[in-house]
Amino acid sequence: MVRDAPVNYQTGKSAPVVNEAPAPVATPQLKPPTAEPRPEPAEKPKSFIPNLHASASSIKIPKFNELGKIVEEEAKEEEDPYLKGNDKESFNLDQFLQTWSNYAAKIKAEGKPMSLFTIFTANAPKALGGVNYEIVVSNKVQEAAFRDERPYLLNYLRTTLRNFDIEVNARVEETTVVRKPYTAIEKFQHLAAKNPQLLELRARFNLDFD
Repeated sequence: MVRDAPVNYQTGKSAPVVNEAPAPVATPQLKPPTAEPRPEPAEKPKSFIPNLHASASSIKIPKFNELGKIVEEEAKEEEDPYLKGNDKESFNLDQFLQTWSNYAAKIKAEGKPMSLFTIFTANAPKALGGVNYEIVVSNKVQEAAFRDERPYLLNYLRTTLRNFDIEVNARVEETTVVRKPYTAIEKFQHLAAKNPQLLELRARFNLDFD
């Protein structure tokens, strides 16, 4: 841009015109883009690795028999089939036997095996004193069947008679079955066991059996 030359009033001459260049405009310098820091990956949980060189006292390992007791106690707590109660009312033998008979009828009505029903009806339970009773069974098979039924029996007896101290156990008393004599020899041996003189008569007369 050219301005009018100023006049020097002392000399009457105009001063030389100087073209003023526009002042340079400073341009802002752009910083190069910087990469944003990447988030560090989360630290993985460290897996526990036992120190093999550590002393035995620093690592407590339960013994085998102790471990078995712990498992057995936990199983009992989870699978205890017996009802709990504090009732201890008194009762007599007739009341016990009537409750026993009612339970035997209950077994039959529920369609349980007749062999189990026979256990409860073949022999009456014997009182051992106090609230303890015993039932006599003929063999190990009946004993096992009674043992399986025992929790349900005791729950019934205890709640009906209102006494949770009642105990009933089975005792095996194997019986020998006497076979009746059928043949002539068997009959003679049976009689000879009672009267040994028959053996002498048989030998004297040389008797034999057809």
